[in-house]
Amino acid sequence: MMGFAGVLLLVLAGCESTSSQALDADTSRAQFRTQVPQSLYDVAFANAMAEQIAGGCPNLSLNRSQIRQSMKTVADDLEAKGYRESDFVYLERNLPRKRIQDDAIRYIQGNGIVIGVPDTMCSAGRSEIAKKSAIGTFLKG
Repeated sequence: MMGFAGVLLLVLAGCESTSSQALDADTSRAQFRTQVPQSLYDVAFANAMAEQIAGGCPNLSLNRSQIRQSMKTVADDLEAKGYRESDFVYLERNLPRKRIQDDAIRYIQGNGIVIGVPDTMCSAGRSEIAKKSAIGTFLKG
């Protein structure tokens, strides 16, 4: 499974150098290095949870084309705001691990998931698909 860092690297792969139309790069970069852009965190977290669910439920799989499209959208948006490849490299090395862990635990507990029990993973996945949530759009089955 890819995890948060892998998602960041995939988003990074979709970025090119900063365009001349970018916003004030110094301000953007300073903000980026103190706080992960919410759009990036949301896509990465949804992908990480979808990977966990699909990996734990034999009836569900990842909707890789939707994941790629969402990552490209976020990468394009961040590039337009002045983010650079070096910002993504920095972030990958300094992930907000406690935040990720806390959010994952909260999600697992809030959705009745028991690690290692496929029925709970499948139930959570089907619920996400029915809600058409970000996690649900990254799943199929």
